[in-house]
Amino acid sequence: MDRRALLAAAAALAAAGPAVAIDAGTAAGRYRDDDVDVSFSHAVALELDNTEGLLDTPREMRVLLTDRELPASVLYGQSFPPVWTMAQQGEVQGLLLRFDPADRKAVVLTILAKPEPGYSLSTVTLSNSDGVWTRLDVAQTRIVGELRPDASEKAQLKFSAPVFTNPVEADLKGPAAAASEPVRVLVARAEAMAKGDFATAAALSTEASAARMKDLPPEFRKMAARELPKLVARLKATKRVVIRRETAVVMLGPGEYASAARVGGIWKAAD
Repeated sequence: MDRRALLAAAAALAAAGPAVAIDAGTAAGRYRDDDVDVSFSHAVALELDNTEGLLDTPREMRVLLTDRELPASVLYGQSFPPVWTMAQQGEVQGLLLRFDPADRKAVVLTILAKPEPGYSLSTVTLSNSDGVWTRLDVAQTRIVGELRPDASEKAQLKFSAPVFTNPVEADLKGPAAAASEPVRVLVARAEAMAKGDFATAAALSTEASAARMKDLPPEFRKMAARELPKLVARLKATKRVVIRRETAVVMLGPGEYASAARVGGIWKAAD
């Protein structure tokens, strides 16, 4: 292979991002409260921009600290990434950190521990005008951090994690948005649910979404069925869809949206 071919191959590997020949993430520490005691040894991170306008900051870094290795895909999505459902079902334990990588004075911790029935995951916000990090080094493909000992009485943590991204591939508007594949699958799932065909609805959903649907009480399903025709109409009138490499957000109005995700190359409803 000549020099130009070698350079081209190296450029291709670099463009592929952290998924190629990257060191695994590591973490150490624990979170201990009256009713919760979780520790972790693995780390992975996802950095998001705010193209959809749904984040509180221009960029958001999500760092996942868990008791076992997980792919970055469990961090995809908006308010409730798949790891949230995994923790609720007791499949994983650890911490999910969310923060603006440009702001070293605050971090939000979601405690990944199975809650009591009827309760959601706990979230704690740490803030300090002097900063909450002893160390925070943010690079394009890796982030290294250590929480200050006095930042929290309950949390002690440090990590070195590969940083992944989920870049925007298209920002569709008007008829192109309404005709997009993410909208089509969301419409099909809503129509199936309206008919009471939850088997079809589950098949059109991601694994995490299907699990949440399965847990819906019968009375909630009946109430939702009455509202679903309105949702179908709103979905069919979609004016904007932001499509990322692995996920999509269908904008339904100010602060309102529906989500989809690619599973094996096929779009599935993710809410």
